[in-house]
Amino acid sequence: MVKFRLYYDKDKETEWLNQLSDEGYAMKNFFAGFYEFEPCEKGEWRYQIDIGQGFGRVNSSYKEFMNEMGVEIVACWGPWVTMRKKTADGEFELYTDVDSQIGQYKKISLLFKIALIVELLGFIYELYIGFQYPAGFAFAMMIAAFIVVFANMLIRTDRIIAELKERKGETVKRYNGRQISPLIPAGFLVNSIALLGMDHIPTAIRGVMLLIAVALIIAGAVVTAIRRKR
Repeated sequence: MVKFRLYYDKDKETEWLNQLSDEGYAMKNFFAGFYEFEPCEKGEWRYQIDIGQGFGRVNSSYKEFMNEMGVEIVACWGPWVTMRKKTADGEFELYTDVDSQIGQYKKISLLFKIALIVELLGFIYELYIGFQYPAGFAFAMMIAAFIVVFANMLIRTDRIIAELKERKGETVKRYNGRQISPLIPAGFLVNSIALLGMDHIPTAIRGVMLLIAVALIIAGAVVTAIRRKR
């Protein structure tokens, strides 16, 4: 069985993989958003996701340490390492103390900060190209959608770090970051598709798509503003 998903939240991804294991499907491979599953006994495996030492690989000492713990590395993609352990072999927690959890989320926060910088540079470049070729504006809108997604993940990760520090007993300035409504990136994507299809989509349909895009962006801005007031 193959399923397609795009996850930027490793906690939600872990929850999803464990849920499928409980249903009798064990993930055995991953490539570019495509998850491959094989039948297993219900709840046979527990999954965890970690950040590796490089992109698409783990070093030998890391792999040996996991093997000693009875942990199998299933897939490495980018900085993410997906691993599993037999449920019968006991609890599977990578980071059990608060300090190590904070350390892990700080790595994740840094990862999203780097991704944001790269996407912002790409956005500026595509805007510049857009003044020469209309397709540049379409790609700029597409990148803008990813910028919002990465910004939301950075906000969520920093909030988790603040909560962990409070649990540890540290005095932390209240974190007031509010996530941006997903309606906004949805609007950017619809706008991008309309611009890319300029020569192929009928004018009337493209006009409707642009109106939908504007409506989504405005609605998303309103929802985000309401969240901030709360």
